[in-house]
Amino acid sequence: MNRQFMTRPGEKALLALVVYFLLVSSGMVRSQVIDYSRIKASGGAHRPVLAPIGPADSARKNKPSLLTIKVFSGDITKPLASAVAIMTSRITNRTERVTIANGQLTRVFERPDNVSIEVSATGYKSAQRTMVIALSSQGNRYEFDAQLDRMNISLTVSAVDRSTNKIIPDVRFTISSKSSGMTSTTLTPDATTGLSKIELPSKGTYVVSSTAKGYADFTKPIKLDSAQNEARFILTASPKPENVKPQPLPEISVVANASPPSPPIDKSVIPIPVVKPPVSEPKMVASKPFGLIEKGKPIRLNDIYFDQSSPVLRPESFPELDQLTSMLLTNVALQIEIRGHTDNQGDFDLNVKLSRDRCQAIIDYLVAKGVQKTRLKVVGRGPIDPIAPNNNEENRRKNRRVEFVVI
Repeated sequence: MNRQFMTRPGEKALLALVVYFLLVSSGMVRSQVIDYSRIKASGGAHRPVLAPIGPADSARKNKPSLLTIKVFSGDITKPLASAVAIMTSRITNRTERVTIANGQLTRVFERPDNVSIEVSATGYKSAQRTMVIALSSQGNRYEFDAQLDRMNISLTVSAVDRSTNKIIPDVRFTISSKSSGMTSTTLTPDATTGLSKIELPSKGTYVVSSTAKGYADFTKPIKLDSAQNEARFILTASPKPENVKPQPLPEISVVANASPPSPPIDKSVIPIPVVKPPVSEPKMVASKPFGLIEKGKPIRLNDIYFDQSSPVLRPESFPELDQLTSMLLTNVALQIEIRGHTDNQGDFDLNVKLSRDRCQAIIDYLVAKGVQKTRLKVVGRGPIDPIAPNNNEENRRKNRRVEFVVI
């Protein structure tokens, strides 16, 4: 009689456990993690829920991404020493302004982002780019090579007569800018149009001065904020000197018993005129109060004083002005400019006017002492030519000065 194979309950459980481990080892059963947070505290009748491994676990394995921004001038062989990057996150709406030194910047992103980037530099056109930054287990690398084209800033300058509104053809302009490091440059107008043109290194504020025969000098700061710029100066003609009326000849009165007339002059004898040698213009003049005076070299007048914010000379200025008068009367061939300077406090135009008016007061004093007015010229420079930084009162006092220059 055949006997059936009977198993006890314990043997069945052991057999099921063996089968389970065999299936796990063969890969047919996926390993799971028990999520004990889903087991209710009210009872143990509920079975625990198995939570599969999901994206949250894989995100912990991602490495930060790197973004490298490189800035070049025109081509990739010329990195720019200084630039600025403005980065705006389209996810957080946060904007950050970062300075790029030596042409390269590296930023680390620990979270995914969508970034809008604008790179700019002084004197160059800006470059923009939008980049999607993602994370991965290997750590992504992103690069933005910003090739900036140089921005050409052009300026066209002209001068017109205030009364006729016609262009003055022979005006000379000078332009300078301390912010861009541009030294004073002279512009020559076109012979046909009378316009002066120049290409400038960058946007910013420039100081333009004009000089024209028969017109007062003019100095004005102008701000250039676009690629094409035009400036027009309106100049006022200097007043012409009044014509000196000829004196009438004395009347001849006839007197009785007058002496007989002198014998006629022999016109065949022509007197030889005495020709005086022209007075040569000295290049150097030795003067006791002012030392060695060279043509074009400014000489400071140290003891010139005015009323506060006024062109009125104070009496303590007269001794040094008398010394200047004596030097000019001794050297009759000298022609000089009286140059006035101020600090940078207050309105620019008012400072230039004040410096010019003070120089005019000095010239009026010299003329009253016998110096010919044609030998003297007024130049008001205002705050354009400082000799010290205007960062404290002591330095500003150095900049408030009067000079004369042999021309």
